[in-house]
Order: sequence, then structure tokens, then C-alpha cells
Amino acid sequence: MRSESTKFSMKIMTIILAISLCTAFVFVIYFQDANKSKDDISMEILKDNSGKMTLSDVKDSDQFVALPGNSSKVGYSSIRLWFKIKLNRYNADEINYLTINNPLFEDVTIYLPTSNDYEIKHFGYAYKSNSDEIGYVYPAFKIPPHFDHNNQYIYMTSKSLYGQNFIVQLVNDDHFRKTSMINVWVGGILFGVLVALFFYHLVTGIAIKNKTFIKYCFFVFTTLLWNAATTGLLNITGFKYANWIAEYSAGIGILMSLAIAIFMRAIFQTKTRFPKIDFCLKLLIVYFPITLLLFLFISKELGAFGAGASSVVYVMYFMIMFKGIRNKIIRSPQLITAWLLCIVSVILFYLTVFGMLPQSYIMIYYLFFLSCVSAIAFALSLAEIINDLNEEKQRNQILFENSEIQSRQFELAFIRAQMDPHFVHNTLNVIEGVIAENKEKAGSLVNDLSHYLRNIFDYSNSERYISIHEELDAVKFYVRIEQARFPDKIFVNYDIDPDIQLKVPRLVIQPLVENAIKHGIRKRKIAGTVTIRAKELEHGYLIAVEDDGVGIEEADKYNLLEYSPNKGIGLAHINARLKAEYGTQLQIVSEKGKGTAVRFDVPIKEQP
Repeated sequence: MRSESTKFSMKIMTIILAISLCTAFVFVIYFQDANKSKDDISMEILKDNSGKMTLSDVKDSDQFVALPGNSSKVGYSSIRLWFKIKLNRYNADEINYLTINNPLFEDVTIYLPTSNDYEIKHFGYAYKSNSDEIGYVYPAFKIPPHFDHNNQYIYMTSKSLYGQNFIVQLVNDDHFRKTSMINVWVGGILFGVLVALFFYHLVTGIAIKNKTFIKYCFFVFTTLLWNAATTGLLNITGFKYANWIAEYSAGIGILMSLAIAIFMRAIFQTKTRFPKIDFCLKLLIVYFPITLLLFLFISKELGAFGAGASSVVYVMYFMIMFKGIRNKIIRSPQLITAWLLCIVSVILFYLTVFGMLPQSYIMIYYLFFLSCVSAIAFALSLAEIINDLNEEKQRNQILFENSEIQSRQFELAFIRAQMDPHFVHNTLNVIEGVIAENKEKAGSLVNDLSHYLRNIFDYSNSERYISIHEELDAVKFYVRIEQARFPDKIFVNYDIDPDIQLKVPRLVIQPLVENAIKHGIRKRKIAGTVTIRAKELEHGYLIAVEDDGVGIEEADKYNLLEYSPNKGIGLAHINARLKAEYGTQLQIVSEKGKGTAVRFDVPIKEQP
């Protein structure tokens, strides 16, 4: 058989292979798309160090540097950039669109040459509702019919916090509509997955009162916002605040980093497993809100720079997983999958931001896809938490049932231990006196005493319930002994429904009879009667033990149901058992000099 270590290694290798194959497949499609218009479009770049160059200055400049095809591959730049775009292929008979594959531009101006002059287009979240772009995931413009493509260049100047990395493509109307539909379907499905995960785990977290699930929901919510900003899908929907989300995308990134740090502390239990890393995460949890405030109220550039510390979260993530796997603390394939997907997405994101990979909608949606799969992997890990909670609940239930059985055994042992030893001694004295006069009667008393003692001290029989007829048999043994001890003093009537089918807790009626005889009848100077009733009513059963003895003082009735260690098998103890078993209690009706009735009800629904 394979060792656990070998099985674990095989799981990791399978996960890595699956992620690698998926990434390789996406890259094949990605580079095919990135190179689709490479020969049809050529671009050059110019750095405007002064930031004051006009279109006339740019047109006359010889400082432009050629770029590889239709991809800018420029990372973040603090100075203004100009691009000169040449369309090497253009069909004026078709409806054409110019697309700029970067949803997070802040301020872009495009100059489209026409037969008369240049037609100027503005877009970016800085323009909000005044943008000239068409509702598309990333900036797109319908090229006007009077566009002059012969020996003319399109000029573009841009600004973006996330780097000016983009791909320029010229697409016809058919391709434009197909791409739009693909974006809607893919984006809609991925958004739907995250929304479903959010609401499912929110409801589950509230239901089971588990904070880890709520923190996971915070993580999913910020991931949803982040992808809404970076994919630009909200532009198609016409969402009123789409530009606002794009404008504050860096702040959303800070919020997502905060959510990741909070969730990591919960899911990996860093407080106990990785205390040093936990301390660093606590510092980050304090740091991110400060950075977010700087971003919102002081300077977006300063806040965005501070957001760079989000990479520290991923370093902490890497350290947790590395130490956890090495020390065999973390063995969950789901957590390892989420970690590897996170590594892949972070690497691809930074390669894109710094211009090492061309910006493409395929890469944008692949990052979105990785976020969704990572969230699903975390969700499966949370499902393990639920399974662990259920298993723990089952273990606790078993422990509870075992402890309940032991409790019943101890309870019966306690009741049996309370039996008055004087009763046995006096009974034996009675038997001794009867032997000489009536051996047959003495033998009957010995038989009754034997059955009585067996009922009391049969420790092997600790069933929770016995039939009322078994309980009454034990009562009869006791009554016959008492009648032998006190001839012509004690009379007992049994008013029992003949067809009654009832189970009662062991030793719950007999002590009531003992109390009635001992404290009611025997204290009378004349004979008395005890009546035992068991009646089936509409909503349950009535059990009553009544006597015509000396009765109880009104003030003493309330003290009888109060527990005292000196009372033996008192009414208080029986009352407590009835409350635990049925939720009912003893009812005492008594009148001094006339007798006492002790009753209790057994609900039908409580029958075993």
C-alpha cells in the first residue's frame, strides 16, 4: 500500500498538472488572439517629458520609437505618452471598430484622421458619462465613414494607474458583436458563480454562527468588485456606476487585500499555527484601512502606491502554505489548489501590469476564471469544516447518550441506596415471628421480600422505562410486606384501566406508595386506605396515589418538592425526574386530617 506521504504528493502533482494544462491551453488561444492583427496594425511610442506637447508637436516629431506590432507593452509611466497607430489593412466598405484592450484607462484622447481634419474621441473613467466610447468591455470606437486611412496615422495619448499596456485591434461589425456576446456570456457565468458562493455561504455562516464563513463572504464580495472593475463587463450592462468602480479600482484592490488577510487568519488558524505570520497579518489589517483612507481622501497615486503592499499578503500566503505543507499541518487538496491558482493569477496580473504580457480580454477573463475557481476551492475547504462540525456533533451525541446511560445507572443506584435498612430489618423480624405460627405465610413473605429486593438491587436491569404493570408488581410486593408488619392497618385499592399500555420510569410510583403508607396511614391510630390510580385520558395518562391518612399542613406542601439530601427518596427527587422526562411535575392535594393525593400526568407524545 502507498504511504500517506506518497498519496499526498500524487495529489499535489495532479493539481499542478491540471493547472498547467489549463494555463497552457489558455496561452495558446491568448497568443493567437494577440497576434491576430499584429501585421494589420503597427504602432510607435513617444514620451512627452514636458507633458505639454500638442498634436501638431507630435505630428512633427521624429522621436517616435517603433513598438512590436499592435501591442504597447508599456507598464506604469508617470509621464505622458503618445502613440502613433497605422492601419495597414482597412476595408472602407465594412463597418469597422477600433478597440483598445484595457478597461482601466483614466484619460485617453484619440485623434482619428478624416478627409477634412481630425475627429477627436475621449474616453476613460475621468470622463464618466461624457466618454465617446461604445458600451463595450474595453474602449471601442466606431470608425467614421469619412475616416482617411491612406498614409494617415491615428494619434493617441493616454494615462492609467495600472500601466498603459494594451492591444489595438481593428474588427468588423460581425466580429465585434460576437466578441461582445462572448464577453457577456463568460462574464455573466463567472459573476453568477461568485454571487452564488457569496449568498450560499452568507446564509450558511449565519445559520451555523461561524465567523469564518462570514469572512469568506467578505473575500468573495471584494473579489467580485475587483473583477467587475478589471474586466470592464459593467460597461456593457450600462451600470450607472461602472466608471466609478473603474476609477476606484485601486481602492477596491486594497479592500480585497484586507479581505484576503482577514480570511487567511481564519481559514489557516494562524493565531495558533503560525503566530509570527499572524502578527504580520494583524499589522496589514491595520495598514490597509489607513492606505484606503489615503487613497480616498488624500491622493489616488499615494493610495495606489500603498496598495503595492498587497503583494506582502501573497508573500504571507506563500509562507503559510510552504510551512504548512512542509510541517504536514496543511493537507487539504482544496486549500493547496486555491493557493496554486492564486500564485498563477498574481504572476500573470503583475506580468500584465508591467507590460511583459500584452493586455488581452482572454487574459483578463482567465484571471477572473482563476479567481472563481480559487473561491470554489476555498468553498470546498469550508465544506470540510461543516463535515468536521457534523462529525464532532455526532461524537458529542454519542458521548451524551453514553453519559445519559451512565446518569440513569447512577440515578437508579442512588435510589436503591436510599432504601431504609430498618425496613429490611423489621421485615425479617416479622418473618421470624410468623415462622413459628404460620410457615406458609412466612414463606410467602420471604418470597415477597425476595422480589422486592431483586427489584431494588437488580443493577443489570437499568432500562429507562418499564411497563406500568411491572412497576405495580413491585408495589404489590412492598404492600404485602407492610400489611404483614402492620396487620389490619393498611388497605390498598388498585384502580387501573385494564387495557392501559403505558411505560413509566423505573421506581417512580413505588416511592409515592411508600410515602403514602409511611407518612399518611401509619401515623393514623386507625386503619387507612391507599388508592393507586392509572387512567388513560384524551391527551395522556393520569397516575395518582391517594390516601386517607393524617394529611399535610398547608405550609409543608411546598417544602416537600424542595430537594434535601436528608430526605432520601423524597417527592422532590421524583418531581425532578418527572420534569426531566416529561416536562410535568407532581401535584399535591392534601387536607389536614383527611388525607393526601399525589398526582402526575404523562403526555401521550412522550411515550417511548
